[in-house]
Amino acid sequence: MADSSATILLQTIRDNVSEIAKIPGSVPISKEIKYIDKVTDQIIHQTPWVVLKLGMGLLLIMLGWMISGWIASRLTRWFLRARMEETLANFLGSITRFMLFFNIFVVGLTVIGVSATSLAALLGAMGIAVGFAMRNTLGSIAGGVMLMVHRPMKTGDYIEITNPNGSPAGTVKRIGMFATEINTRDHVRVFIPNSILWESVLRNDTYNRMRMVHIEFGVSHKENIRDAFNVVRGVLTANPLVLKNPEPNLAIEKLNEAGAMCIAEVWCRTEDRRAIKETLIIEIIEAFAKAGMQMAYPDEKKAPEEAKPLGKQPGKRVTVKNKQKAR
Repeated sequence: MADSSATILLQTIRDNVSEIAKIPGSVPISKEIKYIDKVTDQIIHQTPWVVLKLGMGLLLIMLGWMISGWIASRLTRWFLRARMEETLANFLGSITRFMLFFNIFVVGLTVIGVSATSLAALLGAMGIAVGFAMRNTLGSIAGGVMLMVHRPMKTGDYIEITNPNGSPAGTVKRIGMFATEINTRDHVRVFIPNSILWESVLRNDTYNRMRMVHIEFGVSHKENIRDAFNVVRGVLTANPLVLKNPEPNLAIEKLNEAGAMCIAEVWCRTEDRRAIKETLIIEIIEAFAKAGMQMAYPDEKKAPEEAKPLGKQPGKRVTVKNKQKAR
């Protein structure tokens, strides 16, 4: 079919050229006819191969994208089964997919017909241009690598970032190649570039296994401070969330008009740090009420003394002058 079409096309071109040659005064164009025959023959016979190579190259690139994703997914699962940290496993999976797809993409361009020398020159020029235009993105990749090497956080940690542009805080959901995703307390997903994260002050509330919790309470001046401390110690000893080692510590922080402002320093597991504070405050209030003791509060003022009624003061003489009413 292709040969018959080519023959018809060539015959049509020759007929048209022959008609032009019969015109009086026309220049012989035998060389032009040969050149046209050669070009037409190349187009007709090479076009199917060009289309075939283009299709094979594009198909290879598409398959490379899917295969690299499948391999990266399987590799990530294998890392997790080997008890590797989830954050590091996901990061290595992302890098593996990127490297595999890049190599397959280069092979696909070679199949299409791009020479290796031209491809190397093209990639070099593109690398310089892309590196200059995407220097912030490359900085995020470098920041992601540093986060993976030093690992100041992992998936599930609660972090707070101190940065001039803002101080987001939340639970780490994913550490990617370019950005880290966190969920805030009000369930908002925040994406932070790794370069900003690495260059900022990072506070990790869940990095250590134990945390100290400060419980503030006040004791009225009317109560014995030692008896009040014994009541609080009983509450701390009975609470199962309070660790016995290190032992809790009680201290007087300051005095005001209402009483002594005290603080209890207790240790707990990191995952219990939020629940234990509210629980202990309620239990201390109930224990003081049960013991019949009066608490004091930071903003509470001492009740003023009862005012004495007006009248004659001892040792003093009161003189009352009557004024005549003006008529």
